[in-house]
Parts: sequence; C-alpha cells; structure tokens
Amino acid sequence: MTRSFNQRTLLAAVFAILGTLHAAEPPAAPATGPLDRARTLATSGDFAGAMTLLEAEAGKGNAEAANALGEANLAGYGVKASAAEAARWFQQAADASFPPAMLNLAVILRKGAEGVPADPDKAVFLIRSAAEEGYAPAQVASGQLAEEGGEDKGDMAAARAWYEKAAAQENPDGLLALARFLDNGIAGPRDAAKAFDACRRAAVAGSALAMNEIGVRYQKGQGIEPDQIAAIGWFTVAAQRGLPASHVNLGNCYEVGKGVLRDLDMAGSHYAAAAKQNFGPAQYLLAQLFEQAKGAKANPVYAYVNYTRAASNGIEAAAKKAAEIKEKLTPDQLAEAARLLTEASKPAAPGAAVPAPAKQEPPAKKPKK
Repeated sequence: MTRSFNQRTLLAAVFAILGTLHAAEPPAAPATGPLDRARTLATSGDFAGAMTLLEAEAGKGNAEAANALGEANLAGYGVKASAAEAARWFQQAADASFPPAMLNLAVILRKGAEGVPADPDKAVFLIRSAAEEGYAPAQVASGQLAEEGGEDKGDMAAARAWYEKAAAQENPDGLLALARFLDNGIAGPRDAAKAFDACRRAAVAGSALAMNEIGVRYQKGQGIEPDQIAAIGWFTVAAQRGLPASHVNLGNCYEVGKGVLRDLDMAGSHYAAAAKQNFGPAQYLLAQLFEQAKGAKANPVYAYVNYTRAASNGIEAAAKKAAEIKEKLTPDQLAEAARLLTEASKPAAPGAAVPAPAKQEPPAKKPKK
C-alpha cells in the first residue's frame, strides 16, 4: 500500500511539473519563410538543401542566415566543420550588427581556433556590443567577463548587474547566475527565497540544470519548505531531458530510500544512464554497486571498468579503487575489461535504459527587437 501511494504521489508531482513547463512553451509558428524552410529541411536530414537556402539568403544580406551558416560550419552540419569558415559567416552577420553573431564570433576569437588567430580584445568588444544591444546571452557573457577577466575583472557588482539584465529577459543562464549570487550574498544580501524563484523561472524557461537545482533545493529546504516528493519529481523531469546529474541524484534517492522506497535496481539503472553519458560521478557510483554487490551480483570486471572510466573523468578516488581491483582480476577478466574499455560510449552495465539524445539542427536565431 505504501509503495502504491508513493507512486501515485510521485506521478502527480511529475505531471504537475510537466504541465507547468508545457504551459510556458509558445505554439510553434508555421514554417513559411526561407529560414523556416531551411530549418525544416535540416530537421528532416536534408542539410545540403538547408545550406543552399541559407546561402541564397545570406547573399541577399540576411544576417540571420549568415549566422546560421556560421553555426552550421562550426558544428559540421552538411559540411566539413571549419572554424575559419564559421568565423567568416559570423563576421558578415556581426558587421550587420546581429547580436547572436557578435557573440558567436567572440567565442571563437577569445582563444582562437584552427585558421582563426586569437583576438581577446576584439572578443570583449563584440560581447559588450551585443550585450548593450540587449542580447541576453551576451549579457550573461559580460557578467562572466566581470567575474573572471576582461575590462571589469573581479567587479562583482558589474557582474550582478549584467546577470540581472539577462534574468529580466527570463534567460536561464542569467537566472541561474543570479541565483548563485543571491545564495552567496555576492554584491548584495543573501536571499534564498529569491534564489529559489530565479531557479524556478529558469526551469520554466526550459533549463534542465535549473530543474535539477530545484530538486536539490527541495531536498535541502533551501528557500522553500522541504519536500522530498517534489524533489524526486524535479529530478525525474530533468533526467527525462538527459541531464546526467539528475540521474545521479535520482539514483542516490533510490539507493538510500529518500523520497521513494529503496530500490537498488532503479538506483543502478539511473547511475548507468548517466555513466553512458561519460559522467564521472555516475561511473564511480555504478562501480561501487558492482563492487559491493548492491542490487546485483558482485562483478569485479564491471567495477574495475567503471572505476577506470571515472578516474579518466577526474574522480581521484576512482584511480586507487581501479588499481586495487585490477590486481585481483584473472587474465580472462582483464581481457574482458580491456574490451569493455574500448567501447567508450557504453556503460559497463547490462540493460541500462538511456534516453535518446535530442536531434541536432543548425539554429537560426532572431535578433532582439
């Protein structure tokens, strides 16, 4: 009876969250213009047709099309990836004062790329110019410059001001950065309730990171009354969007029975889903399950493989654990481990259900009016 009640309550929480998020999504506009048609072609896999349309529009001076071509060349959509060719298109759109292209070009110029020499001063100028035009992602980048370097290095008041501008446009990154400042009392007083609200707004805007963050805050009672069922609901929604950290949080909840009944099989499934995305913490936790025979028979090969992968992803404790287990493996087990380690895209766990990645397409951004 307890299990049935928990499942119903959890499902109700998840559906309530999904309803909130879907209500914030505007209906899709019909694909009528050339850029919309190019996007439709790319979505269907016809990248060559999409590029032809975009090139025709860019030739007419359409900055949005030029920016989209830059993004396509940078990512290798329908063409060989080329930072130099991408920069050429971004420059054309930036010359027409198109803020997204200014930021895209700045990202390349900050450190340079093959065929594109670094020009940090120009990058800062482009970021600031786009931010002054009211482009929220550039305002976030300006806040980062103020925190980390550039003209306003170490100026937290300037950083907060930029994040507030971006947050006012419901930009998820700006909202999350503002929440961090509110949490820590940076350039202003601490305010956990306002930080929670900023995260909520970022989640409504579609940020999986914010959805996961809300789950953490519900667990801790940070800026909101503690609610373990609500935390599970937010972790679930973020995990459905493929965020590995949320799979880890869900796995931990199932492993220890926090907000749900303890279920080691579910814990392993969530750890494996995140491990498949090459997420070090999940690989470490999955290795522990196999080492300690939690939810499955002890499997030193799977434990060794996942500890090794976690170590390669910066989890320091994993290297020592891998070395300890390796000494005890037989030659056949070592051979099996070597085979699994060559399959970098697969977790060393059987039967893990992993959400499919979102289909990629070259975005065509619209200028701020």
